[in-house]
Amino acid sequence: MVDSDSIEAVEQSLEADEVDLQDALDRGYRELDVKQGPLAAFAAQELSETEDELAQSLGYFLLVTVFLAFQEAFPRRMGAVDEADVRMASEMLAVDEALRAEDPGEFFDSDDVVAMGQPNVLSYVQHHLDEALEQGDGEVDLEELDRVYRAVLVEVIALSHGVVSPSHEAGPS
Repeated sequence: MVDSDSIEAVEQSLEADEVDLQDALDRGYRELDVKQGPLAAFAAQELSETEDELAQSLGYFLLVTVFLAFQEAFPRRMGAVDEADVRMASEMLAVDEALRAEDPGEFFDSDDVVAMGQPNVLSYVQHHLDEALEQGDGEVDLEELDRVYRAVLVEVIALSHGVVSPSHEAGPS
């Protein structure tokens, strides 16, 4: 589980680079591309299909900072995520959403389930989504924001499965 200290460290490093925030995010994306190429390709594809500028900016910010938080939390235990891992994470989310949509008595949404495994990351993501909604002042394309949110959820699932446990086993403990 990514701890809140790791998220804070990423936020502080970005705040220290506030003047060059875009440069810091671009460096983070290049690191994502090098270390998690298939995940970077997935992120690029999802963002390229997003036409709303606010949603696209938020998506870029979140996809990079979530990766950086995982890197901060697990500097020596973060395994590489391949295309199959990204596809599995995306399919897992889609199946979970479909099952929950069919069950009228279902209390939890799929993001609630992801949050059980990564509560600090999802709290961070949802905080920034809420801020984007406030900044958009009612003019945010909610479908585009949802697309970005789903992409971040897929990233969180994939990266969570890429973390090697202290006993050197891949996947969530």
